[in-house]
Amino acid sequence: MISILKNRNFFLLLSGKLVSLLGNSIYHISLIWYVLSLPGEENGKILTWVMVAGLVPAVVLGGFIGGFVDRYNKKKIIVYSDILSGITALVLAFLLNQQLLTPIHLLLGTCILSISTSALSIAVRSVLPEILEEAELQAANASNQFIERLTSLLGLLFGGILVSFLSIQTIFLFNGISFLVSSLCEMFIQYIPTAKSHPLTDRSSHFRDDFQQIFKFLFQNKDILTLMFIFTFVNLLWDPLFMIVVPYTLKTEFAVTPLQFGAIEAALGLGFCLAAIYFSRHPAFLHHHSVLFYSILGVNSLIILFAIPIMFYPFFTGLKHTPIYFVIALILAGVFSAALNIAVATHLQKIIPANLRGKFYGVSTSIAQGLIPLSGVVMGSFIGKIHSYVFFVISCGLVYMVLLFVPAVTRITKDLYKIKQQDYA
Repeated sequence: MISILKNRNFFLLLSGKLVSLLGNSIYHISLIWYVLSLPGEENGKILTWVMVAGLVPAVVLGGFIGGFVDRYNKKKIIVYSDILSGITALVLAFLLNQQLLTPIHLLLGTCILSISTSALSIAVRSVLPEILEEAELQAANASNQFIERLTSLLGLLFGGILVSFLSIQTIFLFNGISFLVSSLCEMFIQYIPTAKSHPLTDRSSHFRDDFQQIFKFLFQNKDILTLMFIFTFVNLLWDPLFMIVVPYTLKTEFAVTPLQFGAIEAALGLGFCLAAIYFSRHPAFLHHHSVLFYSILGVNSLIILFAIPIMFYPFFTGLKHTPIYFVIALILAGVFSAALNIAVATHLQKIIPANLRGKFYGVSTSIAQGLIPLSGVVMGSFIGKIHSYVFFVISCGLVYMVLLFVPAVTRITKDLYKIKQQDYA
């Protein structure tokens, strides 16, 4: 991993991404804290719509952004994406300073940041084969993913610390500056496009053919399709809990400090990182087909354990160590989440034909995340009206029902490991 950093272009790209993602993570936690600190009883609903605004553009426009990245200069897209993000964050800081910031501004700003961040991520993954030798790609991808996890973890931790000592306006300002510094690093990348742009009509035709091809493959491999829908189902139930219900509950019912809030938010990522390091050294641990079933069961059970203080709120609010309990529960959940994601990702790489991988990951991501905004809106419309533990009981109860009473879950985790990779035309 260290040797790949000697490549000047990759070092500049990774440095820019490090600064950009760190600023974005700090912005995310400060934004949640700011929204939940707004006066009135509607802050839960406002947080819901802000989180939806951060998801919908990337989900809906992901395929079109990918086509745009293929047609134009990837270095310029990377640089301009960070510049756009920087300007957006600086405008939000200015509006907040002038006491003009409204929820509408937050929604628009979050939408713009979602689009620019999505374009940046796709462009970075696409440009790596063009600035590196083939032998360097594996190390480069490993470094890239490590940076993504690390910046998310550090951003949540530093965000909690910064919110304790600095104003939200100052944090927005620093975030805008971080994006501009990132774009400055990326300007020095030496890059010559290796492929010419394709006419728009040809790209539209290819885009339609890609979808037809991948869906034909999925319907011929029902176990893979079933696995996709299981992941869609659990994401539909789990993600809004952590995006909306957990922050709302911690802030309004447990009155955690910004530092405690940042530590709890970062705990899931910390568990994931620690487990990823362990599994990279002991890969055989994830080879058994039962890992898929028990990983989902483990995450779901730990979410229920996390919710125990919420269920017995009067007793736990007076305890000083309740935030530590939350942190431990989420670290363990992160371990099971890492086992689940790494096992599935590794096995899919083995069984998905090479000529379909890009199309598969694009379609599966859109399907898995496409309904999350809808479930977020549903939960957000009831938050503050019913006890928070109800969300955990219903969501985790439905996941248990699918795991324990739908035979297909156990069957596909066995059958998937019997599938051999083959080319698909």
